[in-house]
Amino acid sequence: MRGVSKIPLMKNDFGGWAQHYASIPYDHYRLEIYQLFIDILIHLKSHARVMDVGAGPGNLSYEYFKRYPDGNCQFVLLDASRELLKVAAARFELRPGQVKTFVRSYNADDWDKGLGNFDAIVSNNSLFHLHPQNLTGFYTTCYRRLKKNGILLNQQAFGYESENNPSAADPFSAFVQTLPHCILPQGPEPTTQRDLRRLNAKKKAAGNVRKEAMDRARTSGVEIADATEHQYLTAEKHLEHMRQAGFSAGTIWQKRDFAVLMGASGSGKSTLLN
Repeated sequence: MRGVSKIPLMKNDFGGWAQHYASIPYDHYRLEIYQLFIDILIHLKSHARVMDVGAGPGNLSYEYFKRYPDGNCQFVLLDASRELLKVAAARFELRPGQVKTFVRSYNADDWDKGLGNFDAIVSNNSLFHLHPQNLTGFYTTCYRRLKKNGILLNQQAFGYESENNPSAADPFSAFVQTLPHCILPQGPEPTTQRDLRRLNAKKKAAGNVRKEAMDRARTSGVEIADATEHQYLTAEKHLEHMRQAGFSAGTIWQKRDFAVLMGASGSGKSTLLN
């Protein structure tokens, strides 16, 4: 029946978003972002161990095994939502040795405890939930958990000069917002003008909430870097913290305000295959 989710109703364990994340189509990521991630992962050494941070229902690993059913990658899926990881566990019940799930929040202390080391750490459309004050610690932990010559991949929406502040109009952000919505990585379907107006109104409202929270923090003497409000930090800020943690880092893909950042750890002979 049209409009009825194939995913059983979930408990409200992630601010009401678990049902949404498990049920929505993800062609926009499947056709581009996941393929980019997989293309990179298959060049890692054999039997690569991969941690997916904010893995949700396990879409990336699902696409990996669909493309490479005999692939040797081992995935560790982390998410703050127990319900989403239940979906992931059900999808991979025939691969118990290759996919494991852990309920963890990367905003918590010791979120990486007991997980071991990895050849790659990946994250798709999740790290905008990372609290600003945890940025340094998160990337330092990732660097520590990566094996020699390991890689980190992160795709998300980023702010730029205006830092997603709706009252500040910088040239880059202004131009990005004029680009056609059809090239948005998460919007392959034609969108009506009415839907676009609603979407823009929601974005502006969300931006105003962040701005108000930032203003309250400043008024109370709290540095923005220490505020707990989620915000889209700039790609440059993420890269800065990645490099401080020890990564060689840069941007390898971008559309509108969405980008993939990659960090490489270690030195010496590469583990990548020729």
